[in-house]
Amino acid sequence: MVIDTMNFSEHGEWVQNYLRTRHSISNFTVIISHWHLDHIAGNCFYRDRTIVGHAHTRKNILANKDAIEAGTLWSCPGFPAVPPNITFEKRLDLWLDDLKVELHEFTIHEPGHIAVILPHDKIMLPGDMLEDPIWIFNLEFAAPEIQLAEFERMMKMDIDKIYPAHCNLEVVKAGGYEKKLIKNNANYLRRMIADVERPDFNFKTAQEYIHNALTAGELAWWEPYAEIHAENRAIIQKFGR
Repeated sequence: MVIDTMNFSEHGEWVQNYLRTRHSISNFTVIISHWHLDHIAGNCFYRDRTIVGHAHTRKNILANKDAIEAGTLWSCPGFPAVPPNITFEKRLDLWLDDLKVELHEFTIHEPGHIAVILPHDKIMLPGDMLEDPIWIFNLEFAAPEIQLAEFERMMKMDIDKIYPAHCNLEVVKAGGYEKKLIKNNANYLRRMIADVERPDFNFKTAQEYIHNALTAGELAWWEPYAEIHAENRAIIQKFGR
């Protein structure tokens, strides 16, 4: 099972070739966490295979097909827009021999976003719903209180290790993130909402909102996320009050 297919089609092709040549894998099933372009660029190399995703993921890929393929959506290079050919909503369980793979829908970051759970190993792959150091807000489709409640639901799941799509590679190599990542991502949103009416809101850095987690070594600051924080601040001012 391949979970997401990279942000450039060449990367997706490389992954497939690696699995074929190094591990002699020839039968693939693809799981797509959500429709954003950095997660679907290699779908075209699996177009004759099973591609599983949420119904919203298929809908959004098809709705944006022309722009994706022309390379005019979000200034990303064009690539063939191949949607899931099996869709679901809420929950779907798959089996890889005797390994159970659970797909859970959460109302966080993007409509139809799913987390992949390996219950035997208590592992979660949350896609873009969790990031280190901060995550990208989308409050247009779901209010902050709804998404915060979804983080609370995620916290109650029986998982020990988390492997996000965007994170610190050294933490992954060391065994993955703990549930504190869920709490820290939720607190970042919660604290920004609480501050939105303050006169210094536009001047507070992301580091100030996640200071305790940075000090504890639960998150690691990466400077490109300063731009993400500025975008999140504008989203909070528009939708988060």
